[in-house]
Amino acid sequence: MEFTKKNMRFYIFMRCRLRESAKLIHETVGGDCACSYQTVCRLVKEFNEGKESISGSPRTGRPKSCVNEQTIASIKKDIDEDPHISLR
Repeated sequence: MEFTKKNMRFYIFMRCRLRESAKLIHETVGGDCACSYQTVCRLVKEFNEGKESISGSPRTGRPKSCVNEQTIASIKKDIDEDPHISLR
């Protein structure tokens, strides 16, 4: 069985409801689980403390990608104005 992140979290959530330990949950999914034992422990702790959402928390910081029409147009404009510009 192949686990997606959401499937894995749901599986851990349901096993927590059955009062299984983090060690047993991690052993049950074996090599199919893309997460470490520490991640399973953290999720078990969160679910046992009352977290009911299986979605991950939004994270702050730099976005994965900043490529959009506005940045493309801005860079094209800069290159048109000065073709020898360095954009590092």
